[in-house]
Amino acid sequence: TTVYLGNDGNLLEETADNAHALQIHKPILTSVELMKIQSMKKPGFQVETVSILYYKNTPLKRALDRLFVMVARAYRHGANIVILSDRGVDENHVAIPSLLAVSALEQYLVRTKKRTALSMILESAEPRDVHHFATLLGYGAQAINPYLAQECVEELISVGLLDKDPVAAVDDYNRAI
Repeated sequence: TTVYLGNDGNLLEETADNAHALQIHKPILTSVELMKIQSMKKPGFQVETVSILYYKNTPLKRALDRLFVMVARAYRHGANIVILSDRGVDENHVAIPSLLAVSALEQYLVRTKKRTALSMILESAEPRDVHHFATLLGYGAQAINPYLAQECVEELISVGLLDKDPVAAVDDYNRAI
């Protein structure tokens, strides 16, 4: 379950730069772990958060095209880790379905020959069960922060429906996934 984030370099050449990667021991991240990655100030790593939200009356094709433009811009500015985030949904904004966003971006990166240069993390309220996570990881996400599912576990503890330490309960959920 260990994943590596960062620029994979040229897979056909054996160089030291190809081994420069961030090792994560599990692909399901807590919000704290995601914040650590977002605020990381290590040479060779630049993290950029890209929203997968769009105005509710916008065609989905246009929303995907905007996502591609935003990721290409992040790449041009040096990003090698991109976090796709659906935080901020409101009455005027909806999120591109996470599996569609991940798989479409994966195909775009392959088409534009940037796939080995960028790692993709998903920060989403959508995934809840094992199948969601399996498909997201299979279609291109290297790691996932299911913030809503984790917040629901914490809520169950706060209202007394679950008798456990919140950190341990979230860790148990992540391990179960």
